[in-house]
Amino acid sequence: MRVKSETKRQTILDVATNAFIELGLNNASMSEIASRVGGSKSTLYNYFSSKEDIFSAVVEASAKTEIADAFESLNLKQDIEFTLNKFGRQYLSSILSSSILAIWRMAVSESARSDIGRRFYAQGPQRGWTLLSDYLGKKIEEGVLRKSDSWICAMHLKGLIEAELFLGVALGVESVPDAKKIEDVISRAVTVFLLAYRADKA
Repeated sequence: MRVKSETKRQTILDVATNAFIELGLNNASMSEIASRVGGSKSTLYNYFSSKEDIFSAVVEASAKTEIADAFESLNLKQDIEFTLNKFGRQYLSSILSSSILAIWRMAVSESARSDIGRRFYAQGPQRGWTLLSDYLGKKIEEGVLRKSDSWICAMHLKGLIEAELFLGVALGVESVPDAKKIEDVISRAVTVFLLAYRADKA
């Protein structure tokens, strides 16, 4: 019974994701999602209390499948420059994917009318950047990075990683870059970050 329930829940999420991307969050009603799933709205309400709850679950699932590998690459035993370059390449490639960009656009467009923006932040970015903050905090404790606030440190790295490409691609001004361009962008970002934060050698 549990397997069947989990399968049904995943089906709802898959269908809802496609509906959100195709129609937009505002136009993808519970009735529309139920119709696409092949059941009634009561079936949806057995799993989710609202469309906003479905969207939160979609964000969480997308973060796990699209972005989780980047944060899992934060290996404390490896050289920090190598680790941050690997992390940055994986992270930037993930957030520039069509599915993640679609979810980001929906969250931004709906944030003024509902708590979708807050839900998106809590289920996605906040979780990920907390992991990076924890990693950088350990590197500060080890003396690899200079003493600083690890969350601010993480936000500065985030800004550097996203600075050259994210907004342009998200707004359709630039095309999705190839792997070589992403590698070059991240190399520059990590270099600048470490120039600012690497601890001075005595």
